[in-house]
Amino acid sequence: MDKKLPPRFVRSFKDADIRGIVGEELDDDLAYAIAQAFVTEFKYKTVLVGYDMRVSTPSLAEAFMRGIEDAGSDVINVGLVHSPMLYFASGSMQLPGVMVTASHSPASYNGLKLVEPDAVPLTKSTGLTAILKRVESGIVVKVEKRGRRRAKDVRHQYAKYILKGVKKNNLEKIKIAADIGNGMASVVMPLLSNELPIKFDTLFSDMDGTFPNRGSDPTTRKHQKYLAKQLKMDKYDFGISFDGDADRIAFLDEKGNYVNCAVIGAIIAERLLKEEPGAGLVFTNLTSRIYEESIKAGGGKALRARVGHAFLKRKMREHKAVFGCEHSGHFFFRDFYYTDSVVLTLRYVLEAYVEAKKLGLTFSEMVKPYQVYQQLEDEVIEVEDKQRALKAVETYIKKQYPKADLKKFDGWYLTTDKAWGAVKPSVTEHALKVMFEGDRKTDAKKVQDGLVAFIKKHAKTYRK
Repeated sequence: MDKKLPPRFVRSFKDADIRGIVGEELDDDLAYAIAQAFVTEFKYKTVLVGYDMRVSTPSLAEAFMRGIEDAGSDVINVGLVHSPMLYFASGSMQLPGVMVTASHSPASYNGLKLVEPDAVPLTKSTGLTAILKRVESGIVVKVEKRGRRRAKDVRHQYAKYILKGVKKNNLEKIKIAADIGNGMASVVMPLLSNELPIKFDTLFSDMDGTFPNRGSDPTTRKHQKYLAKQLKMDKYDFGISFDGDADRIAFLDEKGNYVNCAVIGAIIAERLLKEEPGAGLVFTNLTSRIYEESIKAGGGKALRARVGHAFLKRKMREHKAVFGCEHSGHFFFRDFYYTDSVVLTLRYVLEAYVEAKKLGLTFSEMVKPYQVYQQLEDEVIEVEDKQRALKAVETYIKKQYPKADLKKFDGWYLTTDKAWGAVKPSVTEHALKVMFEGDRKTDAKKVQDGLVAFIKKHAKTYRK
């Protein structure tokens, strides 16, 4: 690499991972240099490498593995996996690793999720900044004895761990529609189908990094239309949908209606608090209020964290919290190395549903008591300088809502008499994210639309 990285490459270093448009913000040479910086900065002797099905992934993964080997360290290639499998390998083997993926981002993107041993994610404050400095130094590490590479299939061990003790009673009559989205859930579904007596009907199960059928974010309404249509065509208990690297899961009821992730989190929180009274559970500014209220009603400790998987995991580790829930479909479990698990999430939901079904309830009837608030979809507005933009938003809010409660945490959290929500800096994009909710959707929409219009109108002034 040149001694000074072009700004377009520096942009790929986000707060909690490395991610960018392939060819513009991330390429093979950069992946190679990051691999060398990773092992030399932390003196790692062996690194796990897993990867997704994106078109650019094979080349990036190969460059990363060569970088490790040329620096004299060994590679354990765990192959095509979903991100939780890489986390499992890191936690169970106590090794650092990388997952080559851009998660839910569009097909033109790719990225690197770096973890320390025990699946602890690297962030700017814990290593990504140091890695960037090493990459910018332009030093290429060459040793006399290159590292070795070997392949290891972790799927069997993962399945044994994640499905241990699963309750199979009354699962025989359950039928689920599952939208794979052409992503890495395609390696998860065979494990579930082999171990659980559930009838799974899958959509878009072929791995295809161009995402030919829908976008990769499963919580976006427009990406749910095919699954919703499938649910209406036949009789299903409910539906599930995944993102590209299958560390996120979304639920639709038997009628094809999206179920807010906080509702799923609230159901799981209640069950976990019965197992462990007084436990800590983590939420964020963007998590619907019902989740926080359910934690407190169940006698748990509600702990607020920054939005972003790495920051929730850090908060969970600090407090030994048993569970964490994000609005985006990330669900985190202490007993899975404090990381995301779509399978554990599905297990807890199935347990709750089996009990509800015995009482004659449908999925929609089971979740209805938790659907007391109306949360809008988040809106993302690109800005060059997020901090300057947030400062302008503060001025706007104080003028527009002088009597409202405004808290500074991960951006701004605003509570008016009829709506509440957040304006925050995006973790993965050069943008602000806005999301509000209320007792009525119209009240939330009025506040959110005003903020979005203000940011868009003045976005050109938020430049460095």
